[in-house]
This record gives sequence, C-alpha cells and structure tokens, in this order.
Amino acid sequence: MKITKYLALAFAGLFAITSCTDDEDSAPAFLTVTEAGSGSIGGAITITQGETLSFAIDARKGDSDMETFAISISGVNTVNPIPTSLQGNSFPYTLSNADDETYRDTVVFVNAGNNLGNTVYTFTITDKDGNTDEVNFNVTVEAGTTPLGAATAFTWERVGGDPATGLAQFGLKWTSNSSTSAIVALDAGTKMVELAAADWTSFTTQEDLAAAISSGTAVTEYRGVSATASNAYNDVLGVSNNGTNYIINITQGTVGTSSAGTTITINGEYKN
Repeated sequence: MKITKYLALAFAGLFAITSCTDDEDSAPAFLTVTEAGSGSIGGAITITQGETLSFAIDARKGDSDMETFAISISGVNTVNPIPTSLQGNSFPYTLSNADDETYRDTVVFVNAGNNLGNTVYTFTITDKDGNTDEVNFNVTVEAGTTPLGAATAFTWERVGGDPATGLAQFGLKWTSNSSTSAIVALDAGTKMVELAAADWTSFTTQEDLAAAISSGTAVTEYRGVSATASNAYNDVLGVSNNGTNYIINITQGTVGTSSAGTTITINGEYKN
C-alpha cells in the first residue's frame, strides 16, 4: 500500500511539473509585417512627401489560435478610421475561423506622406490566451525633389536697333548693346544670377536651382556675349520669372551684317 501511495504521489508531482513547464513554454503568435516600398520589416524608414505605404501582414498561431489583429497610428499622418484591408477587413479585426491559424493580408495607407514629420505605425496580434506579438514602424516623411526638365534649345536674336526676340519667356529683354557687348537685362523676371558653368550639369532638381537663385547675388544685366565678333561661350544664368525658375546655358554668339543692320544671334539651352 505504501508503495502504491508513493507512486501515486510521484506521478502527481510529475504531472504538475510538466503542466507548469508547458504553460511557461507555450509559444505565442508570431507576426511579420513588411512595408512593400522599402522592404523593411520594422523600425525606422523614410519616405518622400506624397508617397503611399503598403504593409503586408503575415501572422502565424503559436500554441493557441489567434484572436485579434489591431493597428494603431500616432503622429503627423494619423488617420481615423484605419483603412480597410485588401481582404475587406476593418481594424481591429476579430479573426475569423479561416484566419485564426494563419492570417495574411495587406493594408495600404494612401495618405501616409501627406504631412512632413514622423508617424508611428504599430501592428499587434493577440492570441486567445492573451499573448501578443508586435511590429512597429517609425516613418519619417521628407520633402520630395522634382527633377529638372530636359534641356531645350533657345535662340535670342536682335536685328539692327529692334528689340531682340525669344527672351520674354525668361522675363528678360535685350534692347541695346554697348560698344562691345550685347546687353541682356532683367525685365519682368524677379531675379537673375550668374552661376558657375559646372552648375549646368550638377544641378539636377528644381530644388537645387531654386536654392542657388535664392542665395545668389542678383544682377540686372548680363554682358557676356560680344556684339562685334562670333564666339563660343559656356555661360550659365539662373532666372526666376512668374514663379518658374530657369537655368540657362549660353553656348554661341553669332554676329553678322545685312541691309537691316547688325544681326546678333545668341543660342543655348535651358532647363526648368
């Protein structure tokens, strides 16, 4: 009898130890969230203003079926309500029987880049035992850049004493020459600056150009083209006119004479 009693107590103790171990080692649900544009699976990411965020969700059960999936947002681009997922689920989502073991879905935030600054996106899966797994994204929205357009050819031409043609687009005028130079002057434009020759290729965005015009020393005239002899040039101007900034590369000046008088033609390219 004593042996039987001792065996019963031993088995009971073993069962108790096993039960505690199982509870302590129970596996919670596991969550992976991937942002499609960057490929990030959490942490800090940066997007430009106007961009969209798309999050792919992959949640797997542990020892207990999953119960709810929630998304919370805080920061400059907080939205309420949370967008409906591509599977048609609203959040927080109480997982259906079809999703409580494996849940895959996608949520798209089309307004994620509306405002500059930081927004935190938190994704949380909770199982039926109350265990959770969480993924966070700290998203910074920065101002975007706009590429300059392709180089476009221009021609400015002055015949005799007439005003030159082709300059109005840039807010410039050319109505006179000195004894040696053509005088290209600011007209309707708000600012003109002389830039370095290298700026023609090094400036690739409208933001680059705007900054250079804003910080440059304003001039009212450009006298770089000869009024007496044909020459090649590599002069670069920055001009702001009617809200548009132009970078202008003057490459050729041609001087000729005819019955109408001296004809001076200035050729080059511009980008804006």
